[in-house]
Formats: sequence, C-alpha cells, structure tokens
Amino acid sequence: MPLVDYDSSSSEDELQVSRNGGSRRRTTLKSVDVAQAIQRPAKRQKTLPSLPDTFESGPKDDSSLHQGRKRTRRYVDGEYNAHVYLSLDLPTSMRRVSEDILSELQDEIPGHKIHSLLSNLHISLTHPLPLRRHQIESFRNQLSNCLRSQSSNFKLSFASDLKVYYNRSQNNDAEEGSGGRAFLALRVGAGAKELNEILDKIIHPLLGVIHLPTYHENPEFHTSFGWTLLDPSTVSTSIGQKESKVELPLNKEIQEEDTLESPVKGSKLARPFSDDLLERINNKFAKDIIKKQPKGGWEIDTVNFKVAKEIHILKLGNQL
Repeated sequence: MPLVDYDSSSSEDELQVSRNGGSRRRTTLKSVDVAQAIQRPAKRQKTLPSLPDTFESGPKDDSSLHQGRKRTRRYVDGEYNAHVYLSLDLPTSMRRVSEDILSELQDEIPGHKIHSLLSNLHISLTHPLPLRRHQIESFRNQLSNCLRSQSSNFKLSFASDLKVYYNRSQNNDAEEGSGGRAFLALRVGAGAKELNEILDKIIHPLLGVIHLPTYHENPEFHTSFGWTLLDPSTVSTSIGQKESKVELPLNKEIQEEDTLESPVKGSKLARPFSDDLLERINNKFAKDIIKKQPKGGWEIDTVNFKVAKEIHILKLGNQL
C-alpha cells in the first residue's frame, strides 16, 4: 500500500506520493485547486424578476382605508412625523356630555357620519413636523430642557361654547376646508395665556432653528372630540384593485351661503354644521360643559412629544 510521506522541506500544502518502485511525483495542492477552478464553468447568477408597473415605493394614499380621510401633506421618504401636544383625560361625567352632543348632532345631520375622538383627546401645540432622523433626538432634548427651565405647572379649562374648525391642506395656496374635514371642538379658556408663552418662548424659537413652520399666528387652542367629512359622497370602498364611491344624501337644510372651497378647484362643499344648529346645541349643553369639567380645571404638568409611534412625556418646570 503506498504511503504518504512528508519530508522536512515540504510545506503544509505539498505532499509526496511514492509510486512505481519508489518514483515520486510532487504535486502542489494550490496548483491543483487553481487548475480545477479554471476548468470549472462559472455559475450563472440568477436574475431577479422585474417589478410590476403597479409597484410603488411609498405608501399609497387610499382614503377608503381611513374613513375617507386624506393626507394634508404628501409622504416624503426619510421623514418622521412629529407632534407636540397636551394629552387630556376626561372625567366620566364630561365624557357622557360629549357623547350626548355627538349623538344629537348625528341625529340632526344623518347624511354626515360623525366620528368620535373621545378616546384620544389632545391640544395641539404644533402642526405635524417633518423631522429627519438626525434631528429627532436633538429637538426632543432641547425641547425638554427648555420646558424644564422656562415653564411651570398651570391650570387649564374649556369655554362653554362648542366650535367647529375646518382643516386645510398644507399647500401654500390652500383654502380653509381644503383638507376635507370639519372638527367639533371645545376652546381653551383658562390656560391659553400659558400655552401662548410656551409657543412664543420655547417651541417657535426651536422650530425656527431647523426652519420648520410655526403654529398659527393667533392660535385658538382647542381639543377636537368629533369630526366628519365635508363631502360624504367622497367616501369610497376598495373592491379588489378598483375603487367605488358610495353616494350619501347631503343635508337638505344646509343653505347655499354656508359653503367652503373644496379641494377640487372651482367646486363647493356644504358646511355640515349650520350656525343655527350650533346655537341650539350650545344653548342646550353649555351649562353641563362647564359643570362637568374637573373642579378648578386640569393640572397641566407635562407636554407630549410624539415622533412616528413613540411618545415622550416631557415635564414642565424643575420636577423630579
């Protein structure tokens, strides 16, 4: 049986094989490997299938998936939506009053579906802020430091009258109502002065540094507890890849003069809540709105900063 023999001068990749009466043939393993690699046909790389024409890199703005709502600002890859606001918890009695208001309004305008926001009440202190990833931590830390050093706790309560606000698209030439929705809201009474100071001394200067738009010039701080589409006929449902519109009757009592510019240039949309309707609702519920709020108002000691799905609770003043 032939033996494999390693002499002292052989490297680890060389071997000597004794064959045919002691004759030797030295073969270098590296040379064999190279030769085999040259002779072996190269593997053909698999080509990936081409993307279909319907492929979209960004999220699709399908209003049928969001109760008819539409983006007021277009999606931009790499940006994270941020928002600075106060969060509120309603006492049970105050929640019941708000639910009664929504129920009565729904009976008055059956052609407009009213959606409740009572599970997520807040008071906005900024518009949605498009932050890049590298801006998020810096903005949050600066906001937190300023709130601790330049603000303190305060009391907040709402005025008795219900008010309606109409959103708008964030285009430069957008009209009131161009966002397509009407919001039922309660305006801040006590506490508005302190909120204005937080805007003027803290939030607006920080937004100016990173060249983002400030909040409204003369804001009416409020919390929205319900909303409806201005034009309910635009509600659509997806069937496969097609979209069908559901035609709903408009309120016949809405007068022609109570109209808004719609998102479609040249068309008109009816205001779902007439002045007469709001007056009747306010006369009926104004006393309960005042009575059912927490005694002395809400104690405000934190501000929320939300970015994407993360919520950071920032304290006011030098709290431990």
